[in-house]
Amino acid sequence: MSAVAGSVLQPMLADEQQAAYALYRAAMMPGLSRIARWDEALQRQRFAASQQAASLFWFEEDGARRALLSLRRDATGLIVDLLVVPPAQQRSGCGRRAMRLVQALCRPGELVRLSCLRHDRRVRAFYAALGYRVGHAGTDFLELLWQAPA
Repeated sequence: MSAVAGSVLQPMLADEQQAAYALYRAAMMPGLSRIARWDEALQRQRFAASQQAASLFWFEEDGARRALLSLRRDATGLIVDLLVVPPAQQRSGCGRRAMRLVQALCRPGELVRLSCLRHDRRVRAFYAALGYRVGHAGTDFLELLWQAPA
């Protein structure tokens, strides 16, 4: 899809769905389990639905897969429905580089929108350091926004 300094977004192929779900499960279960019981059937259904509603991409650096993103475009810019960084890659800068690549895909003035759990301070701090601001605060989730320079 696009490349920035040795990194690229590669579309996920249909036969890679199991590997993608395994990564999603390993990375998401610990955080989600803190607020609700992990429901395997529901999570598989949500993951499959996100695959239909958006495009899934591998974030690769120097040919190695580092993260999984669900990314789509609308009239205002890009929507990140999912960013999953494997636990072994977390806190290595990989997620930051993936999001910088997403930001580089924006046209002047466009937005990048995403949501996160309201009470996940680590994730909120991660996005705040990348320049995201709260666009809307719900009971459990925050909508975060970043705007490309005009």
